[in-house]
Amino acid sequence: MNNDTDTNRPTGGLRLIADIAAFLCLALASLLLLDTSLQSPAAWLPTGYAIGLLFTHGRQALPSVVSGTLLAALVPALLGAKDWVQGMEWWLAVSLYTLIAALVTWQGYRRVMARQFPLVHYTAFLWFLGTLTLAGFVATLPFLGIGYLNGGTSLPDLQQAILQPWFAGFLGAVLIAPLVMGIRHRGLLLRALRRHLFESMAWFASLGFILLVVWYDPLQNLYLMFPVTIWAATRFSLQDAMLAISGAGLAALASAIAGLQHGHSMLEAYLVIEGLTAMIVAASFYVRVLLKDRERIEYGLEDVVEQRTRELQIANFELKDEIFVRQQAEKSFRRSSQHFRALFETASNPIIVVDDQIVIRQWNGASEQLFGYSRDEAIGRNLSTTFIPAEQQDELSWKILKLFSSGLTQETLETEIHGFNGSRHFILWNLSRLNDEDDPGQRRLILIGQDITEIRQSQSQLHYLAHYDVLTNTANRRLFEDRCKQAISSAIRHRHSCALICLDVDHFKRINDTLGHDAGDRLLQELSNRLHTCVREEDTIGRLGGDEFAVLLTRVNGAEGCEKVARSILEAIVQPITVPGGELVITSSIGITLAPGDARSYEQLLKNADMAMYRAKNAGRNNIQFFSADMNEEMQRQITLERELRYGINNGQLDLHYQPVFQVRDGKIIGLEALLRWHHPSRGVLTPGEFLDVAEQTGLLQPLGEWICHNACLQARAIQAMSGYPVSVRINLSSRQYNHPRLAEQVDRIIRDTRLDPALMLVEIDERILNDRLEETACTLHRLKEIGVGLVLDRYGSGLSTLKLLRDLPFDQVKIDQHLLHLAPSDENTQAIIHTLINLARQLSLTVAAAGVETEEQDLFLRTAGCHLLQGHRFCSPVASGELPDLFAQARQNGPILPESQIRMPFGETHSRREP
Repeated sequence: MNNDTDTNRPTGGLRLIADIAAFLCLALASLLLLDTSLQSPAAWLPTGYAIGLLFTHGRQALPSVVSGTLLAALVPALLGAKDWVQGMEWWLAVSLYTLIAALVTWQGYRRVMARQFPLVHYTAFLWFLGTLTLAGFVATLPFLGIGYLNGGTSLPDLQQAILQPWFAGFLGAVLIAPLVMGIRHRGLLLRALRRHLFESMAWFASLGFILLVVWYDPLQNLYLMFPVTIWAATRFSLQDAMLAISGAGLAALASAIAGLQHGHSMLEAYLVIEGLTAMIVAASFYVRVLLKDRERIEYGLEDVVEQRTRELQIANFELKDEIFVRQQAEKSFRRSSQHFRALFETASNPIIVVDDQIVIRQWNGASEQLFGYSRDEAIGRNLSTTFIPAEQQDELSWKILKLFSSGLTQETLETEIHGFNGSRHFILWNLSRLNDEDDPGQRRLILIGQDITEIRQSQSQLHYLAHYDVLTNTANRRLFEDRCKQAISSAIRHRHSCALICLDVDHFKRINDTLGHDAGDRLLQELSNRLHTCVREEDTIGRLGGDEFAVLLTRVNGAEGCEKVARSILEAIVQPITVPGGELVITSSIGITLAPGDARSYEQLLKNADMAMYRAKNAGRNNIQFFSADMNEEMQRQITLERELRYGINNGQLDLHYQPVFQVRDGKIIGLEALLRWHHPSRGVLTPGEFLDVAEQTGLLQPLGEWICHNACLQARAIQAMSGYPVSVRINLSSRQYNHPRLAEQVDRIIRDTRLDPALMLVEIDERILNDRLEETACTLHRLKEIGVGLVLDRYGSGLSTLKLLRDLPFDQVKIDQHLLHLAPSDENTQAIIHTLINLARQLSLTVAAAGVETEEQDLFLRTAGCHLLQGHRFCSPVASGELPDLFAQARQNGPILPESQIRMPFGETHSRREP
């Protein structure tokens, strides 16, 4: 209810001071209305100001109300008291009366009318007067208590203690509160006085005359004030009327009190004057509020009429617009109908309208082209039984029934259709229900189709490419893994066995290299076809990569059933295969593992089958091996050995041992063959035969060979200082090391880094390696020869192309195959072969060496045959690099090592086998 729109009013402390000043001024004005025969004024004006503040500012006005009330009550207490005690009693009573009247009026009104302002509606003003009357009575109770304390018990005393304060407070509130609320709520305008000057002057003149009459006889003439206040209420604005009525009431009250004659009935006359004045002022205020409410209602009615007029105008415009829109809609409907018919006939998608019996009612041109039936031939036929396959008819009927019987309006369906010429298409139908408002009983359904045959074919092709191997028409790794996992789960759940067979083609790389990839692809396709003939329909064949295939047997009768299938596969594979370039006979190595006995996961099962397949390869190929626990242990051992070997390479556990190569003519050491040794921390010294395969399989062979070459070159320079004459160092290359594309660059870089004379480095190459890749071999050997490295043909005589190798490749030495050497003492044919080989090499100016000499008979035979160099345990075992100084020192002290007496060197123990 409080209104803070008065922005010009001071705030904070200034407002508090202004309000207190107003309270004091009103208290002094109230004392002017005090008759000497009475103890209180005729109207206590601060009560009205306190109520006006609370109604305009709410709780914010409480400090001003409390402080102003207390200070205003001091004025009559101090000025009108006969002594200090009586003055303080009345000060307390007046303060309580003002506070109680103001707070009860404010809170009582808020309880009933919430936040509606009293001057806005006439009912609100009546409630204000009612709460003010009740609050005035409640506020007189302090006066009643004071009267009893002073000994007043007679009726006049009670009237003076109750009625007179009640009327005084009520009259003060009626005179001041509406004025404060009007001024605070809207501001003081005084428009009537400015705009109606003559009427205002007449009003003031009338007021003066009536005041004079009232002074002459207050009780008889006080009623004459009513026309003047009604005049102000009906002619002036709300704020001006409030000011005029309040001023007239105060003037009339003062004039009546001044003209009142003293007598015994003074209190009653006093009360009559107060009551009449309060009634006149309240009634005048009520009339003004009622007129204000009437004006508001009239303005509201005018607004309603104006608003309704605008609405009717808008409705009229809308009706005209609707008529225009309907006319345009009819034109648009006719155009749309024409467009629909054209669209229906010329659409590229088949459009069919059927009834609730799936009988065709409409049929466009695209449907004619797709199905091969004209419109006349199609209309009247049943769409489901005529064009839809039998296995999809129930689904079509169910979807149509669901649209007709439920609230759904659209549905989709994919079907295959049969055309008149036997063609088949995949169609995605959009089904929509048609509602006929003119004939609700006629039910129709429109089907708009989209030919997705190419999409389905593409999806099928993509699915095939994602799950099958295009070359062999077998499952790829992804599909095979999924099938295996399902089979393993089924075997575990139903307690039966499934098997995984891994196989690949023996020496497939050689076939690709010699006959070409086309022949290799043809071989793989034929192998796939033969595998399909050996397994059941529920089994799965997969190509895991290259020439590696896997077969999943879903339900098998243990190892016997698996072996039976594997035997049939081996027998089918060894049959001759015709490929571009000739006919092949291939073999295969097969590994088998069972689930859930061997493993319960696909990854472990595949690992087991691979281990069994490699065991089959190591066992001579073209055989079958079942997985066993020792294979896993062997695999773990190799993994451990690989890890230890990596650690050994990085932490200096490797060393080179050297076996001397002696010259037969003078017994001198002219060369040292470098032999790799691994000082294992727990297994002792290991030879290459114990870890070379692991290095080759795990990719450590290349860094291992580079380490050997680098350290051999470094130690070769020290060997020259120990011997005092040129001594060559020999190193061996495996097949993978030799096939490295940058072997020559690597050797050249190491020789330059170590600053070794290239002539002191000899590279031994196995003859069997050269037979596989002769063209690349020649290129690599010529590059090594350009560097200055010596070349030795190892295992001379073990291959079938010895003459061609000696003719085309730049070898410096040949080393006779140890297998031939071991057979020579007891086999005359072998002796003849060795004699021939040695003579052939000597004719080609090649140095002939023999390694692995262990017996006296071998030694005598090689000397007799004309061998240049000898090496073996018979003369000296391999010695560590740290023992080389002692070796050359003993050689210098004892003279030639190989005299005719064949005295052996004291270094090393004689062994009965050839060192790797």
